[in-house]
Amino acid sequence: MVSNFLDAIRPPSHWWPVTHLRSATRTQRRYAAIGAMVGVINMILMLALFKSPTPGRLFFLLLTVVTLSLIPIFPIWGSLGYLTLWIVLLQVPHVPSSDMTITNAAFFFFLAIFLPLRVALILALVVPVALIIPTGPLPTAATQLFLAACTLLPGSILRHTETTLREEVSTATEKLKSIRSEIAREMHDLVAYSMSQTALRAQRAAADPSYPVAAQQEFAAIESTATDALHELRLVLRALRSNEDERTDHAHTTGLGTVVLDLEESVRAVADDLSASGYSVTYQCRGDGHYTRLQAAILSRVLREMSSNVLRHADHDQPVTITLSQDAHKARLVVTNGVLSSHHRFPSSGMGILGMKERLSTVGGSLDTLTDNGTWLTSASIPLSQPPTRVIEDES
Repeated sequence: MVSNFLDAIRPPSHWWPVTHLRSATRTQRRYAAIGAMVGVINMILMLALFKSPTPGRLFFLLLTVVTLSLIPIFPIWGSLGYLTLWIVLLQVPHVPSSDMTITNAAFFFFLAIFLPLRVALILALVVPVALIIPTGPLPTAATQLFLAACTLLPGSILRHTETTLREEVSTATEKLKSIRSEIAREMHDLVAYSMSQTALRAQRAAADPSYPVAAQQEFAAIESTATDALHELRLVLRALRSNEDERTDHAHTTGLGTVVLDLEESVRAVADDLSASGYSVTYQCRGDGHYTRLQAAILSRVLREMSSNVLRHADHDQPVTITLSQDAHKARLVVTNGVLSSHHRFPSSGMGILGMKERLSTVGGSLDTLTDNGTWLTSASIPLSQPPTRVIEDES
């Protein structure tokens, strides 16, 4: 029992109050607010009962608010501070112990919630024992002992319930992660492989001059669709394999209820796809922008079309760069690649660029293209402050 108590009061190796306060959980902060509220209510009641409190009494009441609110965040040190305040109060004349009766109930309750049961019992016994040793007021000590029994029990039950719930949630989360990983593996081994083969065969057929031009165009369209679907599938696989903390960091809600999606993940996925196709790809993401769901979806779709154009027309021997720059007002997506000196490998109708322009126009964006010394540059930009005005149905 003594060793458990010493282990509980030993501070962490990297303990620092400010850091610990910032890392406090939402539950700890909620209980800290409850402790402060109980302390304030106790102070108001005591001041109302005694019209002319002494400065010393007022000082102790204020310290009670502070120490009680610190217990949920610093359980051991907050509890020791509260007990120190209690013992000192018993030695000060003209300050009755009844001033801390209400806060003592909250103190016992916090002990049961935030400390192991043995440690909580040891610290709780200090309150009545401190009353008996100097003056021996057994009725008051018995009252505090009864108060401890009435509050320690509910606190222990609540602690046990919360612990059980956390364990159940943790178990369910692990099972969910296992299921997600299994689904991702099956989709990767079966669907992704088949889709890759479809895109590869369509690519080869589109480049075969023995087929009529119309057939080559159809094969090129099949290859483009399969590539887009494969990219979508890889994004889904990334989402399935990512943990909850990463998804929380990458996607959150704004005050308007819109969802801010992680476009950087889309950039990484496209870069991986192009690298897997034999291109030397470098990418960078600068700044931090907040997107609506529609804006993020459109930029992601435009990026996929840009990557499809790279696969169709880019020179494997020249590097490909992808840059996503964003701030509070504007987002810009730029892709550069070298182009083949000969004709395009696949027939092109120009509908890809037109489709990108139409999609960007729905959110007030624009698309620019430029060719310079064998380098093709495609730039898409959207204003983040402008809401979408209309929606174009997805042709695919």
